[in-house]
Amino acid sequence: MARRTMSDTTPDTERDAGLAETWRLFVAIDVGAAAREAIRAAQERCRAKGLPLRPIYPAGAHLTLRFLGATDPARVPALVTALRAVAVAHGPFALHTAAPGLFPNTARARVLWLGLAGPPERLLALQRATEAALIGCGVPRESQPFVPHLTIGRIAASAAPPAAQITALLATLPVAAAPLPVAAIHLVRSTLTPGGAKYATLLTAPLGEAA
Repeated sequence: MARRTMSDTTPDTERDAGLAETWRLFVAIDVGAAAREAIRAAQERCRAKGLPLRPIYPAGAHLTLRFLGATDPARVPALVTALRAVAVAHGPFALHTAAPGLFPNTARARVLWLGLAGPPERLLALQRATEAALIGCGVPRESQPFVPHLTIGRIAASAAPPAAQITALLATLPVAAAPLPVAAIHLVRSTLTPGGAKYATLLTAPLGEAA
């Protein structure tokens, strides 16, 4: 578990720090051990090829369904109720990792990611239901299309290699189909620190199970 979300860009720490009493929230799917290993393998290949990549920590990898950003904590109970209702209405299913890609493109490579494959209608239905539930809670509508992906790492604009080198690297990245079971949705709080983002799960809602 592609939409390019705000989580795929360098966080605006000044903006978030300037909003008192807000939490940085997102809704996601836990990716599991096999997909995390696929991310690690891709990162190792990038290091071996000399790509100036700032890798994510695989332990914190997730498939983002919706990034909410700075949110009033008083909204959390309503968000929890709405997301539980979404989870009950959707059964579990399975995805797997697929070919890598880039945001926004090879000419301006900034985010390197692994694609996902599986039953697209199941994932899209879950994401759309999540979006509708959040809108019902007063969250502004997402303006970017949803593109399922797992972030491998980020490339600084000043260090980005030529497009031809990026294209050649993509052709060598591991593309083994690592399983990614979709069994629950999570509401997560992300706290930005000098050592990276710290995550706290506020809700785990198993798919297809009533509370």
